[in-house]
Amino acid sequence: MKPLDHFYDNPVNRGRGTPRIFDHLFAGLIRVTFTPAFRCRVRGAEEIRRLDEGFILAGNHRSYLDPLFVMQAMRPRAIRFMGKEEFFRVKVLRRLASWVGVYPVKRETADIKVVKRSVTMLKRGEIVGIFPEGTRGRGTEVVDGERKTYEGVAHIANLAKARVVPFRLFNTEKISPEDSRRWHFPTIKLAFGEPMSLDDPAYEGLDKSEKIQRFTQEVMGVIYSLPEPE
Repeated sequence: MKPLDHFYDNPVNRGRGTPRIFDHLFAGLIRVTFTPAFRCRVRGAEEIRRLDEGFILAGNHRSYLDPLFVMQAMRPRAIRFMGKEEFFRVKVLRRLASWVGVYPVKRETADIKVVKRSVTMLKRGEIVGIFPEGTRGRGTEVVDGERKTYEGVAHIANLAKARVVPFRLFNTEKISPEDSRRWHFPTIKLAFGEPMSLDDPAYEGLDKSEKIQRFTQEVMGVIYSLPEPE
């Protein structure tokens, strides 16, 4: 059996055998269950899927199921989503996750290895999915007038010379609310925005630190300003 690093360091969904079969089965299962159960409505996915380059998808995070809605919306293109390291402690889960493109990250640390891995993925034309808030629900936390956000997205985009595509999920926090012991099935909506770049003339003349900080806040601003699909 191939080591997990093989799946992290090679294009996702390539080759043959069990990993590819599982990926197709997993995608099919999500399509036939999530779409009708949550009556998913998506805006802007077709334009984003047509981008012939590697780019970062950055969005809000409210539910453990968030990556699945985004992955399904982007099919047939695959997404390499970062997943918290704790999730990969379960042997079976980390193997299955690696087959669909998920790779581990140490949260709240400068994980140099995952940064280099993400840059490599982007340079070979893959899509990397990141939740800039770092964990679920942080978007409501505001410090000094700004949302508390990690700058990893901007650093990776800068190193890879890649664009960032913002997205916003609506209603996923209602699936499993804290005051309920059962799942709910609200209408889930997903909106994609226009690609954003650190090469924009607006950032000219700024030093690297200020450029990264401003870009991070502007990405988050765009995410939370995307209108809800009808």
